[in-house]
Amino acid sequence: MIHNDVEFWRYLESLPKGHPDLPTPRVCRLLQRAFSKWNEKPLWLLEEDVGHLFRNRDDIGSDEKEVLRKKPAIERKGLAIRRMFEVITAPEIAKRAGSFEVDADELVLGTLPPFSVGQGKEFVRYLTDEEELSAMLNYLNELSPMGHIVPDHQRVVSQGLKALMDECEKLREAACDERKPFYTAVLHSLDAIIFLANRYADEAERVAESLDSDDPRRLTLGEAAQRLRRVPSSPAKTFLEAIQSIYLVHCALHWTVEIVPLGRLDQILQPFYERDVKNGVITAQEAQEALDCLWVKLDEKVILNRRFLENRFTACDGVLTGFFGPSNYDQGALLNQWMQQITIGGYRSDNSEVPTDSCNDVTRMCLECARRLPLNSPTLDLRVNASTPADVLELAAKALMSGGAHPVLLNDEKIIAGYQDVCEGKIPLASLRNYACDGCYETMPAGESEFSFGFVSAPEMIEKTLNRGATYAQSGPIHLRGIKESWRSPPAQELESWDDFLLTLAHHTRLACHRYVHNLLMNYGNKVNVAPSPLLSALIGGCIEKGRDLSDGGARYHIFSPLLTGISTAADSLYAIKSLVYDRKVVSLEELASVLMSNWGKNLINTQDGALPAIGPVVSDRRLEEIRIMCNSCEKFGFGNREVDSLGWWLINQFCDNVQEVWRSELHASARRDLRKRYSTDKNEFEIFLVPGVGTFEQYVFGGTFLGASADGRSSGDPIASDISPAPVHRDIEPIVDLASGRHVRVGDLSASFESYADICMNRLGDGAPADYNLPEDFPIEHLCSLLERFAKGEGGSVATFTVADPNTFRAAQQRPSEYNLLRVRMGGWSEFFVCLFPEHQEQHRRRPLFTLGEKST
Repeated sequence: MIHNDVEFWRYLESLPKGHPDLPTPRVCRLLQRAFSKWNEKPLWLLEEDVGHLFRNRDDIGSDEKEVLRKKPAIERKGLAIRRMFEVITAPEIAKRAGSFEVDADELVLGTLPPFSVGQGKEFVRYLTDEEELSAMLNYLNELSPMGHIVPDHQRVVSQGLKALMDECEKLREAACDERKPFYTAVLHSLDAIIFLANRYADEAERVAESLDSDDPRRLTLGEAAQRLRRVPSSPAKTFLEAIQSIYLVHCALHWTVEIVPLGRLDQILQPFYERDVKNGVITAQEAQEALDCLWVKLDEKVILNRRFLENRFTACDGVLTGFFGPSNYDQGALLNQWMQQITIGGYRSDNSEVPTDSCNDVTRMCLECARRLPLNSPTLDLRVNASTPADVLELAAKALMSGGAHPVLLNDEKIIAGYQDVCEGKIPLASLRNYACDGCYETMPAGESEFSFGFVSAPEMIEKTLNRGATYAQSGPIHLRGIKESWRSPPAQELESWDDFLLTLAHHTRLACHRYVHNLLMNYGNKVNVAPSPLLSALIGGCIEKGRDLSDGGARYHIFSPLLTGISTAADSLYAIKSLVYDRKVVSLEELASVLMSNWGKNLINTQDGALPAIGPVVSDRRLEEIRIMCNSCEKFGFGNREVDSLGWWLINQFCDNVQEVWRSELHASARRDLRKRYSTDKNEFEIFLVPGVGTFEQYVFGGTFLGASADGRSSGDPIASDISPAPVHRDIEPIVDLASGRHVRVGDLSASFESYADICMNRLGDGAPADYNLPEDFPIEHLCSLLERFAKGEGGSVATFTVADPNTFRAAQQRPSEYNLLRVRMGGWSEFFVCLFPEHQEQHRRRPLFTLGEKST
């Protein structure tokens, strides 16, 4: 494992020519260029560079402005996409903003924007003054597209954009007036990409002309220009054309604020690879170089110094479908999150009774990219099953031990079973087997589905159970017992049995699920006249066929995922409550609730009678400490202890039950019927599928800020665990027992931990439930291979991720970041360079339990 760029170059210099770890000279030069840029302040477009489609422009007359103003919003969006590409390729802007570049060493051409999820975006505005105000009332603007879904790049490489445009032309001629603007917008959008491709071809030829006549890169750039004259406008014919076509369209989507992944890259590229190798067009080594070049291109915009961040975020950025309110979340955790997932492996996309694994040559080459190149993006997701080849699992293990936190492993059987449980045969098996990951790990049929999600916090439901429907993080003289949000359930002293407690918890959870469904149904379709997505819609099955935008019910499938968060924190808390209150009876529930509302005594109010809680019974300092010690000492979820783990399984089952019950409720029947009537066609009945999952993503610090103290010993405002991972060591406890040895406070056996996720409830979570593990740097590769094989066969959860770093490595990286600038960690849904994280997130990573072989926590 290599910790910094100096070590990386020294290692490469030590390798003999032809060594499998040694990238080609071209790739090394591109990496060197990227490393240099990572340490500089990234270039950005100015707001005035981008401007508006028709306001404040001197290059068009008032008559043209009026014509543009009167066009439907979706047509204006299509024209704004063309305008955006004109802006970013304008020489004077491109030089200053780094928005349009061709390097002489490049094999794959295109420039990604610096639009990470955390930093925000820029795009040509196109709404009128009246439309802007109306949209803002609903927390929407031109930057509201969510992206976050998997486009159909197979359609691009197999058909080409001109064929799609011809199809749209024919459909537009036959369409009713209501549908014509959609097709017009799609045509503008696709034509804009062809314009962009030709601009890159021109620039490649210009750069080639600037090189010496005997420079071999002249020929390479000339060939790249020729490729861009053909693709993506026409179908790809070669491996390199397919890569170039996919990457340029990917860049175009990101520049138009659709932050999306790339899908099942190995399945798309394998036919081109086989044909080219067979016909002598390309060698395996040349194909690996091309993929390496793509990997580097996808990670060019990294910032390693968080002081260089931009904060272009607005109240309306990337709004989740069905959400109402300002878009504020943990931006600081998302500085290098580009949502560039690549999914490989898994079952072949067919309806056969017996599934067939689809791993191929490109699968293996992608794993080599992840192992050899010290990048955080793209995030590589490996789908596995009982038939996954052993050598693929070995390549995955080696890639993980190289330190990049790639690949993420997803179990096909569990993911697909979760979808089948909900969809009941209404989505073909071939589509379910063709699932890919979006920006974090969420799963959906590639190129056919829209997607969004919402959160239900399990620890919050426990607070409401303890506190009569109120959360207590803000309990005190203003809100007294806290923020009232749910039913006024019985007070703690009246929950006399464990069953009473669980029934009350389920009651609050059910209301939270009702609210999620209500908001989804009430706000569905609210973007279509503000932030439509004509370009992305062209690459999602169903939209062109229906003549409807993605934001207007156009996708073939409509998948939304209610996500349960904080399961391990909640399970640990439930176990402490059950054990201490109901089984051992050493603490009363009313006493525990008072202690938690006081944040373990930290929020007491000083009076002449002593320090008192704002509300609730007085508990002495000594008793406070006794209770917290008992809570801290209880067993924890995720270490193979069935008694604790079963409480996590109960949470999942009752959540899934509630989701299904709520969705079928008559309370929402009228809204469901209205949407079905509005969006159904003769050939396709509109139906929403609620596919549950588990996830915090990167918001485990942010999510913890809303929560009061919990019965697992955690203090108010402290982080919760990422996704469904074992909880981190509490913030007031030093996680390293002995600095000399670097021994961690909380150590678990990885094999035993798999048992925590082996329950059948995991087959109900079609959207996945990641367990994020930290492994020591000397974890034996052969044992990891064996454990990955067990995971592939279903002896674990649905999703597993692995960060490799010793406890002392994290500590040293905080103190000497320049020596650890290639250290990468798995966030809740992607990988990040540890040194660019803010201290709160760095602490969470070093406090995660360390999983080894056969060891247990001290």
